[in-house]
Amino acid sequence: MAYNSRNHKKKIAHVLSVYQSIKETDIPDTRIVAKKLPEHNIHISYRTLMYYKSMKPSEYQEQQLSLFAQAS
Repeated sequence: MAYNSRNHKKKIAHVLSVYQSIKETDIPDTRIVAKKLPEHNIHISYRTLMYYKSMKPSEYQEQQLSLFAQAS
C-alpha cells in the first residue's frame, strides 16, 4: 500500500489506531503483534510497531492546509 509518503502515513495511523483499540494493561505488545494484529490483517514485526509507537503524531498525521495562507 505504501507507494508514497501519504499512504505510508495513513498506514501508520491505521496501525496505531488498531493497536490503541486492542491494547490493555495485561496484554504484552509481543502478543498483540503475534496474535491480535494479524486478525485485523496487519502483519508487521515487533520492531516496526515500536518504531511506529515512538513517532510523534505530527510525523504521521496529514497536515491541515491553512485556509489563510500568508502570501509573500
